[in-house]
Amino acid sequence: MAELEVAKSTKKIFTTAKSKEHSLWEKIKKIGMEVAIIVFAVSLSIGLHSWSEARHEQNEVKVFLEGLRNDLQKDRQEMLGDIEAYENQKKAFNYLSQIPKGTQADSDSINAHSKYFYSFTGYGGNTGRYEGFKSSGKIGYIENDSLLNNILDLYEEKIPILTISTDFYKNQKIRFAEYITENTVDYPEGNLTQVLASDPVKNRSNIYLSSVNQIIDNYRKCVSKIDIIIEQIDKEHPKKH
Repeated sequence: MAELEVAKSTKKIFTTAKSKEHSLWEKIKKIGMEVAIIVFAVSLSIGLHSWSEARHEQNEVKVFLEGLRNDLQKDRQEMLGDIEAYENQKKAFNYLSQIPKGTQADSDSINAHSKYFYSFTGYGGNTGRYEGFKSSGKIGYIENDSLLNNILDLYEEKIPILTISTDFYKNQKIRFAEYITENTVDYPEGNLTQVLASDPVKNRSNIYLSSVNQIIDNYRKCVSKIDIIIEQIDKEHPKKH
């Protein structure tokens, strides 16, 4: 529509300029009027285009945030489960670290804690939606600076720190499992209780306890940030019931 108005006004300008029926002053007034129409039409067209583009961008943000909210709610449940698992691992290695020197590990206690000695727990890395939106260059479409900063803080700082801590813990636990395997004979009736009560195991258990406390703290920081982000998304895009 704007293009049509511009074309019509442009044609009128040329026609008026060539006309011999109007005085110079009349030509100036008519041409000025048509130029004003052109400027208005172009400005209106640009404004409508910008509005339409901004509306489209914010619709993309809405879809992203609603999907992100679902992802974060699932991540939150996963992380709470991981925290519980690490609390249990903490208890297991706390038992090993406190076995009195010169004694053996208690068989019943070992059976109660054994599944936590070799299991691995870590954040599943459910970051696909965020990474896709960021790589497309659309993350800047989020107009709420506080919400944007919290999302970036979670995915660019807190989750990477959590991943580093759990990866370190996993590698140390592999070394722990290797030591037990290399020094245990006639499993399960052999010297396992002696190996688990040995100084190397007790020392490593103390290291694991320190790591576990840090990991739990990193998980809780992520959960806290997730709660803030979900609350902010709920304010902007309430769930439909």
